[in-house]
Amino acid sequence: MKKYGFSLKSLAYIAVGNLGLALAMDLFFTANGIAAGGFGGVGVIVNFLFPKISVGAVIFLISVPVFIWSYFRQGLAYTLSALLSTAAFSVFTDLLDFLPCLTYNKLLAAICGGALYGLAGAVLVRGYVAGSGTDLLARLLVTKFRNVSLGTMVLICDMIVIAGSVAAFGDIEQGIYAAGAIAVCSWSMDKVIHGFNTAVVFEIITPDEKSARDLADVIMERIDRGVTLIPVEGMYSRTDRSMLMIAVRPKQIYEVKDIIHEAAPGSFAVMLHANGVIGEGFKGLDVTVPVKDISEEEKL
Repeated sequence: MKKYGFSLKSLAYIAVGNLGLALAMDLFFTANGIAAGGFGGVGVIVNFLFPKISVGAVIFLISVPVFIWSYFRQGLAYTLSALLSTAAFSVFTDLLDFLPCLTYNKLLAAICGGALYGLAGAVLVRGYVAGSGTDLLARLLVTKFRNVSLGTMVLICDMIVIAGSVAAFGDIEQGIYAAGAIAVCSWSMDKVIHGFNTAVVFEIITPDEKSARDLADVIMERIDRGVTLIPVEGMYSRTDRSMLMIAVRPKQIYEVKDIIHEAAPGSFAVMLHANGVIGEGFKGLDVTVPVKDISEEEKL
């Protein structure tokens, strides 16, 4: 496997991540008929219609045409990564199908299963594992529909699966639970990847440098946060101005607003949401990082 760039570390990420995905399926989704998008959702639908066909088998079989397409579009290394990840997901799902469903409350199952699914997905992201299922399919489809973003294409694929579940189960509530599970999955994955170390960044443009320095002094004194002064130019007025940049905790937003109103009422301020902040006053470097776009040249 080393020939194709697979290390023990990447294999461990594949195993742990897909084990988590399989547990979410077997402990929460399958027994409750929650087709929470992806090829796993297709597996739940097919298993409901044809109980003798296992969820894991469906996941792998419907992935085969995608692997063939991926080989010609993305190359061998990328396709092998997706193949290995999908195979692990399929095998774990069928091997653990003896486990009992932890709850038949569909709302609770959607929440818990979605959270576990998102956590497992974050593990795969952290390991830079190539996408599989509808994620891989969406990456291939955007090469044909270039005006559609990857995120939108994934959403379209998941919505098709949800619509299929509503038709198969004959109950619109099944689709609602599936959509809820996807939302929880997305939220939990985002929180694990980006962390809970969120902040709000203020960019404050003042009329001149003196007012900027005076405002900075008040901010640093009252909320004990570092401030950066950046020279800027107002393009409409063609005049030199100064901009202050400061990162604060969400609970400090209104205090900063009050300070701006009191110390520099003529300023122009913009608030930006930051998913993570590194440095003094905040947490250190987060070991979780967003997944890189994997091209055909990249290896695991």
